[in-house]
Amino acid sequence: MVGVSAAALGLTRLVPPLRSADESFRDLAIAYFTPPAPQHPGIVLVTLGEDLFATLACRSPVDRGFLADLVGTLEAAGVRAIGLDILFDQPTLPALDERLRQRVQRAKVPVVAITALGDTPLTEEQRRYLGRFLDGIPHGHANLAKDRLDGTVRWHVPRGPDGLPSFPARLAQVAGTQVAGGAAGVATVPAEPFRIDWHARPSPDAPPFPTYPADMVGMLPRGWLAGRIAVVGTVLVGVDQHRTPLSVAGLSTPGVEIQAHALAQILDGRTSRDLSDGWVVALVLALSAAGVALAAAGWPVWLLVPASLLGLLALWAAALALFAQGGPLVAMMAPSAAWLGGIAAMTAHLSLKERTDRRSLMQLFANHVSQPVAEEIWRERATFLAGGRPRPQELTATVFFSDIEGFTTVCEALEPEPLILWLEGYLDAMVRVVAAHDGIVLRFIGDAILAVFGAPVARTTQAEIDADAERAVRCAIQMGRELRELNKRWQAEGLPAIGIRVGIHTGPLVAGSLGGLRHMEYSLLGDTANTAARLEALGKTVGMRSSPHCRIVIGEPTWTAVQDSVAGLPVGEMALKGKRKAVRAWLVLDREGEEVRPAAEAGE
Repeated sequence: MVGVSAAALGLTRLVPPLRSADESFRDLAIAYFTPPAPQHPGIVLVTLGEDLFATLACRSPVDRGFLADLVGTLEAAGVRAIGLDILFDQPTLPALDERLRQRVQRAKVPVVAITALGDTPLTEEQRRYLGRFLDGIPHGHANLAKDRLDGTVRWHVPRGPDGLPSFPARLAQVAGTQVAGGAAGVATVPAEPFRIDWHARPSPDAPPFPTYPADMVGMLPRGWLAGRIAVVGTVLVGVDQHRTPLSVAGLSTPGVEIQAHALAQILDGRTSRDLSDGWVVALVLALSAAGVALAAAGWPVWLLVPASLLGLLALWAAALALFAQGGPLVAMMAPSAAWLGGIAAMTAHLSLKERTDRRSLMQLFANHVSQPVAEEIWRERATFLAGGRPRPQELTATVFFSDIEGFTTVCEALEPEPLILWLEGYLDAMVRVVAAHDGIVLRFIGDAILAVFGAPVARTTQAEIDADAERAVRCAIQMGRELRELNKRWQAEGLPAIGIRVGIHTGPLVAGSLGGLRHMEYSLLGDTANTAARLEALGKTVGMRSSPHCRIVIGEPTWTAVQDSVAGLPVGEMALKGKRKAVRAWLVLDREGEEVRPAAEAGE
C-alpha cells in the first residue's frame, strides 16, 4: 500500500501526461462546478473594447491622450487606486506621452502601470523607452505563469526573479485593503507563487467583477467607483487573451481579468481551495488500502473490473459534488491511481502467489493425477496449502502399493537400455490407470508404485472415504487387465511377461510435504501407509490370484468399504512385520476377467 501510494503521488507529479490530466480535471471542476461566491467588492474593471478603439485616433499604441483623460475621470470619481494593464513600450506623439506621464505622477490616488520581465520578447529600444516612461511611476510585472504543457494560466508569481513585484502585488501594496465604505489596511503579499483561487461568478448571471467600458466611466454614478480599485485593460479578440480554467468552449480570458483575480486573492488573503498535502497523502493511502482490500476479496475478473470502474466513477462524482458544495478541490489523478494501483498490485500479488502455489502443487502432483483431481486440488488449495506448500494434516485415505513379481529376474534378462524402455512403458500404463481412477501417484520406488486415494483434500464423510477405497480397488483390478494386453505385446516382442502384487489399506495418516526448495515430496506418514506395503508383501504367500496377472490384497477397513461391490476371499488374520496386532486381509477377485486360478496353475 505504501509503495502504491508513493508511486501514485510521484507519477502524477512527475509524468507530464498524468499531471496534465490532473490539471484538466481541476479546470473542469472550476469551470462547471465552482459554486457562486462574491469576489472582492473593492475591484472594478474598466475595459477598452472594439467599440472604443473605433473612435480613437490611435489604436496601437493606445491613444495616450484618452488614457490621461481616463485617469483624471477615475480620480474624480473617487477610486482607491488605478491599475493600468497597458504596456508603454513605444512612443506616440511626445506631447500626449508627456501629458499621460504628468497625469499619472500628479494623481491624488496611486496609479500603477505594468512592466515586463527579462524573458518578455522586447527590443532594446522598447525596453529603454519603457524604463524612461515608468521612471517615478509605481509599476509591477504583468507576466503570466503559463503551464508548459498546455499554456493554461493557473498560478500567479507575486515576485519576479529580481524581486520585482507583480502588477497585482504592487496594486495591493499601494491600495491596501480598503473597500467602499471600509477601513484601510495593509495587504500581505505572498512571497511564493500561489495557485489562483478562481471565483467564477458572484451569482449565476453575473460576471466575476463589475465591468464598465472606459468611454462610459464619466457617466457612471459616483458610488459605483468610489473607494474601489479600478483595473484598466483591453478586451480585444486575440489581444492579451489567455487560456485559464474559466475558459469554456474555447473562449479565452482577458489578461486584465486574470490580474484582477490575483489582486482579489491577495487582498482577501485567500489560498486556493485545493485539499492540503497532508490530507491528499491520507486519502491516497486510504484508497490504495481500499483497492488492495477489494482485490484481496478474491472476486472473479468479470466482477472485479466493473466494480473497480464503478468505484472510480463514484470517487470522481464525490469529488465534484464536494467541490460544488463549497468543499476543497480534490485533484483526482493521484487518488485514482492509488485506487486502481492498489487493485492492480494486489491482483498481481495474488496472481504471482497463485502461480507459485500452482507450481508447488504441480511439482508434487502434476503428471500423476487426472484432470478432475487436479481441479479439485487447486479448487480446495486453501484447505491444505500454507506458505506455498501443503501443510501437515491428519486425514483418512486409502494407500495403494504395487510391485512387480520377479522383477529381479527381469533385470537379469534384459540389457540396461531395453530394461529402462520396458519399465517406462509399464509405469506409464499403470500411471494412466491410477489417474483414470482419480488416484495420485506419489512416487516410484524402483518398479514399485506408491499412490493414494483421498489426499491431499481431506474427506469429510464416510461415504467419500468409502468411495476412495472403491476407486483404489477398481484401479488395481484394471491394472491386472491392462497387464493382460501388455504381456501379449511384450511376448510378441520377445520381452518377458510379468505379474504384479498390490496392497491396499484404508485408515488415518499424516500427510504433508517433506524437503526443501530444491527437493520437496508429498509424503504419507503413519501406520496406514506401512500396512499397505506389508499387505503387498503378504501377496507373496497367497496361493490364489485376483486375475491371471495380479494379486490384490486389501485390509479389513478397505474390504468393509467395497464388499458390496467387488468379490473377494478372506486370507485370514496375518501378523504383519512391524505390527503388534494381527491384520485381517482379503484377496480381491476380478469376476469380470479371466477365470481366477490357483497360483500353481498360473505357471508360478
